[in-house]
Amino acid sequence: MKRNTLFVLCLLAALVMAGCSRKNTESAVPDSVTEENGGETGNVSKGGETEEVPGELTFRGEKLSGEDAVLFSEIKEAARAEILLFDCADYDGDGNREAFAFAGVNNDGILEGQRWFAGAEGAVPLKNGGEAAEYLQDKSAVVETPENTAFWYTESDGSSATSSLLWGVSDKVPYESVLSGKGEAFTVTEDGTYILYQSSTDAREDGTGRTVKPCYFYYENGSFHEYGAMAVGQDRFLGLPGAAECFAPYEAEGYWVRDIRIRGNGLVQLNLRKEDRNVNVTCAWKDGKLSKEEENDGIAGLLVGELASAQWHGPEGALQQLWENRRAAEEADGTAIDIEPAQAAWYDLDGDGVPEEIRYTVRTEEDMYGADGMEVSIDGKTVWETDQAVSIGYQLLVVDLDRNDGKKELAVYGLEDSGGFSMLKFFAAEDGKLKELGDLREVSILGGLGNLYRIGVFDFDSGRMMRLPGDSSIEIWADTPVFAEGLGSYYVKLDFVFGSSGIAQTERQEYDMKVPLTGGEPYLYTAQQPILFYSTREECLAGEPSFLAVPGEQLNCAALTPAAENQIYVKMRRTGTGEEGWTVLSDTQVFTETPGWG
Repeated sequence: MKRNTLFVLCLLAALVMAGCSRKNTESAVPDSVTEENGGETGNVSKGGETEEVPGELTFRGEKLSGEDAVLFSEIKEAARAEILLFDCADYDGDGNREAFAFAGVNNDGILEGQRWFAGAEGAVPLKNGGEAAEYLQDKSAVVETPENTAFWYTESDGSSATSSLLWGVSDKVPYESVLSGKGEAFTVTEDGTYILYQSSTDAREDGTGRTVKPCYFYYENGSFHEYGAMAVGQDRFLGLPGAAECFAPYEAEGYWVRDIRIRGNGLVQLNLRKEDRNVNVTCAWKDGKLSKEEENDGIAGLLVGELASAQWHGPEGALQQLWENRRAAEEADGTAIDIEPAQAAWYDLDGDGVPEEIRYTVRTEEDMYGADGMEVSIDGKTVWETDQAVSIGYQLLVVDLDRNDGKKELAVYGLEDSGGFSMLKFFAAEDGKLKELGDLREVSILGGLGNLYRIGVFDFDSGRMMRLPGDSSIEIWADTPVFAEGLGSYYVKLDFVFGSSGIAQTERQEYDMKVPLTGGEPYLYTAQQPILFYSTREECLAGEPSFLAVPGEQLNCAALTPAAENQIYVKMRRTGTGEEGWTVLSDTQVFTETPGWG
């Protein structure tokens, strides 16, 4: 694991922190707490030595007075245990100071006990996951925001990974920040960026090897926001100044691009893979071009997707223009976010304003190609699983079917050989469980004449395969759902709607089609025999032709409607005049050649 962050400073050394008449820096290792009250002498333990401090209340060798002393005394009396951590500040910016503390015992630098808060209503204990004791590292700090508020920072103790814990105050009531517990080593850079490090087991493709990657946040309008991430295609990335130089050393070593994302703070992150190893490379814009900033093992991405912002905070110029273009495209296409296996993602599934922790694991046998099942968990509880085997693997996506209900949904995609799929199930969270909304693979399409075998890519920058307008509908490009030798392979746009009885395909008089899907110039069909075309689909069998395509004439496709099994009404456009007409194509070959599968 590499953590070569060049511009990150340790939280306790970087922040200007207000708290309890003492400065919190990494070098200021907390000492024990003592007090003297009513003529009784307390003790201050410093470096293993005990020192008499007559006639005053102190914490770790620093005198407490005024509001801080009152708050300390209230917590001390209520906790009836040694106060190990104690930080005062005006956390909610109302002009009055509050205090957070941790009381219990110090076991060789590992603190065991209970978290406390004291304010206008006195001292109260704070939740710590039930009746069990909480374990913290021996450090804390007051984290100031640009809006005259603050949070109390502590770090949990863990054998392999820790969690940064953040508490704030709103209207005199303590609350746990949405960032609390979602990453480790909470840090602030010199420019005021907040960083949480994401801990995952994604160094290798099989889900092994722990990695730690930085995720970036800012504070605005009373909330933390994660700098968003917009997917960018490899060709667009390589068109940026300096991009080719960033990627060239890795390409020479055999790495290939999994995905590339621009972050809202102006960084560009490349997720690369070589054999079974994953690395991510962060590039920054300097002196008019991109240059490599750092490299980490694992797959970089959003930490708390529910907090992701679409605002641009990076430099003006080429990066901002690309960001705005991609933001507009993703806004139109809706939310469909691919989650990495065994990596936590946080999204609000039930609309209560609090994001749930979402994870999934794929079951594979040793040396097995594909997967023999998968399991989805929410907040640590298994909510759905399957033993169905797939030849390629499983993906879990977070989607937003209704932009107005404040909820996200999940989709499970089972991938098969040759780009096929065996399931695309959609789920909504309900009473702590997942309710299936329907499976796109099982939906009757094109009046029962078609079958969904493969879905084409909808957006080639993001690699996404469906558009979600947010009105409980889905749009996809279906790959050749009705096959006729005379037409060959093609893509047709289908849309579906969610209802109380499941998913249904919306029937159309005609369906838009693409050949090929990738854009550019449409595929040219060259007539090898005379072909009659009609002004309407209904006239194809009994009406008067509107024009005749002669051998050698070239046409391209505009729309289609299935007629029967292996028979399709196709609207085609003459390349010479732009005139359009309908004809019926079947297994009879009427063109010199037709596009192959895909």
